[in-house]
Amino acid sequence: MIEYVSPEVIQLIKVYAVVNNYTQAEILGRIVVEWQAQQRLSEKPRRNEDE
Repeated sequence: MIEYVSPEVIQLIKVYAVVNNYTQAEILGRIVVEWQAQQRLSEKPRRNEDE
């Protein structure tokens, strides 16, 4: 869970939202979905390459 977001990151999100015609909420939603997907990928057990 994200507990703190730096002012610089908030500003980047605002700029990205404006430039790409999104709301800040849409951008944050996309970030969360991507972060969750990456977390799921990193949690998958690795296959033994010898098998």
